[in-house]
Amino acid sequence: MKKYLSRLLSALLALVLLIAPASALTVDQALELLEDTYYYGIPEEAYEAKSLEELFQLLGDPYTQYLTPAQYQAFFESVDGEEEAVGIGILSYFTEEGILISEAVSGGSAQAAGLRAGDLIVAVDGISCVPAREEHRQLMLGEEGTKVTVTVLRDGVTRDYTLTRRAVRIANVRITLLDGGVGYIHCDSFSSDAGELFSDALKQYDSQVNCWVVDLRDNGGGYVDSAADMLAALCGPGRYVYFEDSVGQVSYYARTTKAASEKPVLMLVNSYSASASEATASGVRDMERGVIIGSRTFGKGVGQTILDESTNPEYFDGDGLKITIGRFYSVGGTTTDMIGVIPTLLVDDASAAAVAAALCGGSVDTSSLCLLVGSQPFYVDPNADSQTLSALLAAVSPQMTLFYNSVAFSDVTPAQAAAKLGLDYDNRWFNDVSDSLYANAINALGTYSLLSGTGGGSFSPKGQLTRAQLCMILARVLNVSSNGPSRFSDVAQNAWYGPAVNAMAELGLVTGVGGGRFDPNSPVTQEQFLTILGRTARYLNFALDAYGEFVDNLGADLPLDMEIGLAPYAKWAKSGVAVLTWGLEDALDGYGDMLYTSLKNITPSAPILREEAAAGIYALLSGLEILP
Repeated sequence: MKKYLSRLLSALLALVLLIAPASALTVDQALELLEDTYYYGIPEEAYEAKSLEELFQLLGDPYTQYLTPAQYQAFFESVDGEEEAVGIGILSYFTEEGILISEAVSGGSAQAAGLRAGDLIVAVDGISCVPAREEHRQLMLGEEGTKVTVTVLRDGVTRDYTLTRRAVRIANVRITLLDGGVGYIHCDSFSSDAGELFSDALKQYDSQVNCWVVDLRDNGGGYVDSAADMLAALCGPGRYVYFEDSVGQVSYYARTTKAASEKPVLMLVNSYSASASEATASGVRDMERGVIIGSRTFGKGVGQTILDESTNPEYFDGDGLKITIGRFYSVGGTTTDMIGVIPTLLVDDASAAAVAAALCGGSVDTSSLCLLVGSQPFYVDPNADSQTLSALLAAVSPQMTLFYNSVAFSDVTPAQAAAKLGLDYDNRWFNDVSDSLYANAINALGTYSLLSGTGGGSFSPKGQLTRAQLCMILARVLNVSSNGPSRFSDVAQNAWYGPAVNAMAELGLVTGVGGGRFDPNSPVTQEQFLTILGRTARYLNFALDAYGEFVDNLGADLPLDMEIGLAPYAKWAKSGVAVLTWGLEDALDGYGDMLYTSLKNITPSAPILREEAAAGIYALLSGLEILP
């Protein structure tokens, strides 16, 4: 995909967050400012709004909002400020088993007492934390100098620690050197100096580590410049984030600095990793620089500017207006908006850090398992517990190679590895696709929880696909849903497919059949499927969208029939199929994992089979580097 981007690029964008303050803004003033830069169209009814609250509600954009002076100050402190709290000095996650420590912060009493990442707090002052909730965290906070007793579970043994509450400042970027040559970097926010601090940490400690773990969990973003700096520190010179503004102009963030490390990278994310975190994770993914571990990220792929008294002194006095001004795209030109970043290894939040540690903890001499992701081998810690190994095996897709070592390493499936290790695990591969030409593609989508199958672990590969079912699959892939009124008379919003059909229609990816109807139970034909897949490709990737616009403008005079074999297709299908042929032909017509019948040889009006649709969807996601 990267070869197509150079056709569409323009000048460098310096900043997305333009620092700016505000006063009691009027509706007319807000509309005037929105008209200049707002990324989405302003609906007509917004011009009838009687208050700012009504205006922003009508816009329907959660990121475009008026900021009072207090909100304005809090916003910038949340991005650039360091956190200070009085407590025992830990960063943690709530789990069903207790409060899981992700870091014992330097200077805190927890670190001084020897508490560490992976410890589980199961009680505070004798009050059970199983399952953990916010009120349990509050029990550890209090006045400086007071004491609190926490019960910690480690390696199956519980122990009480009586700790003194201290005031602890938590920097946005922190590094911990762990046993086994692991450098662990926490980044809580993309502050203006986060990229520099990250690069300095790599340079200072790279000679002491064998592997870097970068933790972006719960990191809601910040300055995209810092994300570009972080990517340059990992990958070297390049163009790292693309940005499309309200008039369709595409610009990019580029860096010329050398990489500060070439060591393997494992990056932790979760559903609260957003914005600049997603730009960083998608860059690592697209550059094949590391392995992303955790749950799918938030899906905030748009950027905002803040207008204030420095930009519009006639309107603001300490307050501000945050406006969505554009959409971000990854190194490969693909958006993270709504879809987020799907991790290389999709595991639950409670297991992510343990899986990363397991991949860092083995060697060719000691490990019985080795996972090959791309060209990077990861030898699994021989002492990893069964829960961690089960989570890892469940996340292995057919496009990865798993080796088991008894006398010598030989490749195995996750199910075979589980049997050899005596483990139960959540097998996401389907039980009825082994004879399908498209088994690898189908099972890959199952591994990433993008296909739910037909029940009982089956997929029914030879079955036909209805229009409603296709919308369900693609809405799940894109991570979209619509809860508003239905757009079609024959699609009830409370039907199992209603929110998916309406979400796909809102994005312009599907249309009705006329007369206000959608015909949800009708089978999908090959050309209908490829048309919708082409539209989806355009939604996801700005290079393909630009090419699709070019083809649309040609209209009936489309001169590509002889070149790409579109003559058998209906005119309404040619644009979508042309996008796929131009941008993804290698993926769609490849062999093995991405096998799909040639676009030139299929019968356009024939119903598409479920296995063929899965192969096409996987080819799209793999060709755009969204999945490996």
